[in-house]
Amino acid sequence: MHSSTPQLRWEADVVIVGGAVGGASTAHALATLGVSSIVLERTADFPELNRGDILQPLSLSLLERWGVLRHITAMGGYDLVASGFHHRVRGFLGEWGFEGLAMAHPHQTVLRHTNLHRALYAAFAGHGDLVTVHRGAQVSSPLFDDSGEVMRGVTGTIGGELFQAVGKVVVAADGPSSRMRRAAGIEFEQLHTYDFEYMMPTCPRPDAPELEHRTMRYVGGDGLTMLIPLDGGTEVRVPLQIPIAEESYWRSLAPYDLWQRMVERAPVLESVPGEIEGGLHTYRVHLSHAERYVKGNLCLVGDAAHVVPPTLGQGMNMAMLDADVLAAVIRRGLDDPGTSLDLYNQLRRPTNEVVLATSHEQTLAQSATGPTVDENVLRDYAWLADPVRRREVAERVAGLYNKTAEQFGILGASGGVHQ
Repeated sequence: MHSSTPQLRWEADVVIVGGAVGGASTAHALATLGVSSIVLERTADFPELNRGDILQPLSLSLLERWGVLRHITAMGGYDLVASGFHHRVRGFLGEWGFEGLAMAHPHQTVLRHTNLHRALYAAFAGHGDLVTVHRGAQVSSPLFDDSGEVMRGVTGTIGGELFQAVGKVVVAADGPSSRMRRAAGIEFEQLHTYDFEYMMPTCPRPDAPELEHRTMRYVGGDGLTMLIPLDGGTEVRVPLQIPIAEESYWRSLAPYDLWQRMVERAPVLESVPGEIEGGLHTYRVHLSHAERYVKGNLCLVGDAAHVVPPTLGQGMNMAMLDADVLAAVIRRGLDDPGTSLDLYNQLRRPTNEVVLATSHEQTLAQSATGPTVDENVLRDYAWLADPVRRREVAERVAGLYNKTAEQFGILGASGGVHQ
């Protein structure tokens, strides 16, 4: 039996519940502004997840500012300059890329999700005493003030001991099933239910020039199959669209049979027979959004606030921009108590609504199935021949229209936010 009195008590400006990409990014953004935080992560080790590998150009600028980008480069981050579309019969349909974008990093960078976690944590060493990390911390419940309205921290256990972590602000970065969000009574709306999921095998990279610093997307009647280079370009992740109703069938396939089905979708894989890693992992596709990002002094970031289909690789990149804007709002609030945390909600939620809508539209287009998709593929992807349309897609995926905290002017002279 545990004593009801916590043996451990920690205090900082901000308590962050969840230490994956969203939580770790928030800690970096806060530390860059001189704000202290406690990061509470339930897993003791860095999990191997077959998703969340692609960093967008805007995110790379944030990571560079936080001192993380050099760690990503050291761990084998692989730059991607374009995304090509293909059809198993019609062949190459065209591509769009980031060349010519007015951004510091006009490319994507891909790194295995577990190594991205490691890079984020390695970079904490550059923030001195501003970030305190507790991995293996099992948060059990929020702490409220005497009114029962203001969340001032959390309680839980770590290594068999009770702890209490308190701060001026609590950040929920604890995923789509966020306990903190539910404790605050914030509704989380499922905006769309998709009838497919992705199987996420990994295999050696085929010897194909189409994969040199590029991703490949096979579209057609069977749905979407993507090839994403990993590990310095030596391997590829292959998100393979499958109907949810057929999950048990796909899971039952032997590695060689799975490879044959993959080749049917993406013929370029024919040169790597049967060499498949992690073929049984599946990834459900969701589109969800919290009704608000702030309640009292609780703020939501990342998957706790929004869940987006992976088609355009926006999920964890949205979390990083959440962190950037929220950190600036918190810093401003510490300096000027008249600043409401709801400023974060006002600035980020409308922007994220646009990203969610764009990702949903592209998901429906690229994941369409049936014979008519094959019949009309040349017509449907004729836009790839239009340089204006290609550039528009690149700009939106890169995050060129998403304002950072600096662009919002949150920490500028008093008198409001510069829009």
